[in-house]
Amino acid sequence: MEFLTAIEVEVELIIHNSRHLRNIVVKRLELPGFSFRVTPDSTIGGCPIEALDIPPRAIHPDGSPRYDLLNFRLRTNLDCSHFQRGQKVLVDRIIAVCDTLTTKIN
Repeated sequence: MEFLTAIEVEVELIIHNSRHLRNIVVKRLELPGFSFRVTPDSTIGGCPIEALDIPPRAIHPDGSPRYDLLNFRLRTNLDCSHFQRGQKVLVDRIIAVCDTLTTKIN
């Protein structure tokens, strides 16, 4: 089953170094375990998303890997200026993918 949804995220890093690097790395604040895919209409903070790139390699202070980060490539590098570290934004118009539907019966 698939459905259109949005999730709240917090900006961790803005990668804006050239016309090819225009990424926003964010931490999920909700629904950490669900899978989703971007659509041509997906946005982050109101800015169009070109793609969901490979997550960055990052570790917690204790050395364990961070699996809570997402790496979005924006359509234009000018949109990077709309973001700052610590800012909370919505990733909107994404398709949530549910492999199974579980119903609990009492």
